[in-house]
Amino acid sequence: MIAKIAYLSTPAPNRYILNFQLFGSDELHSVEISRAHLVNILIDGASLALRETSSNGVPINSQTEDAHERAGT
Repeated sequence: MIAKIAYLSTPAPNRYILNFQLFGSDELHSVEISRAHLVNILIDGASLALRETSSNGVPINSQTEDAHERAGT
C-alpha cells in the first residue's frame, strides 16, 4: 500500500490524528495516535529525510536564498 496523501492534525489539545488516503481510493482514513507515536514519527521522519538528502548535511535551497536576497535579509 502506498499513501496518496498523509498528514497529521490536532482536533483538540493533546489529541493527534494521522490522516491518509491510499492510491486508488477516495476514502480518507484517520487514526488517533499517542503523543509518543507523534514524537517517534517526527524524530524518525526528520532523521530519514536528512539522511536521504546528503551525506554532508542539508542542501542549500537556492529559491530560499534568492527570496532572502530580494527581501534584503
